[in-house]
Amino acid sequence: MNQLVKVEQPPHWRGLHNIRREVLFDTGVFPFEYDENHPDDRARGNTPFLLISGGTPIGVVRLDQHGTIGVVRLVGILTAYQRQGYGRALSELLDAQAVASGVTQLRVNAFIDAVGFYEKSGWEHAVWDQDELEKANGRGVQMIKNVGLKKR
Repeated sequence: MNQLVKVEQPPHWRGLHNIRREVLFDTGVFPFEYDENHPDDRARGNTPFLLISGGTPIGVVRLDQHGTIGVVRLVGILTAYQRQGYGRALSELLDAQAVASGVTQLRVNAFIDAVGFYEKSGWEHAVWDQDELEKANGRGVQMIKNVGLKKR
């Protein structure tokens, strides 16, 4: 069974940091050194989560909430678990968490290699922050996804 757990306890923080390092920083996805104490992880409205499957932490994501807008950041699934449906599970669980928190629109800076995944998960191309897009130096694509809205 998959569950999305808010990172609060030391073992969860260790799991989060290990996954981020392995998937996002040691691979060069992010071209700078990882900071376990980055203030954004504990900033008001920002919530880091672990995807846990069978008791094992296998994925990470952070949801930065600004009113009804949620920005999805630092998404990663351990390499050994990729392409097995865990990314989709993480996405669905995060969508539900976002809706429960009052979010109606999610935003993401998707890496080019992940755009197809996001498109299949209901995301659409849309520039939502030109400054962030420019900082990605052509490595990212901005996307949005409306969640929690009743269909007419």
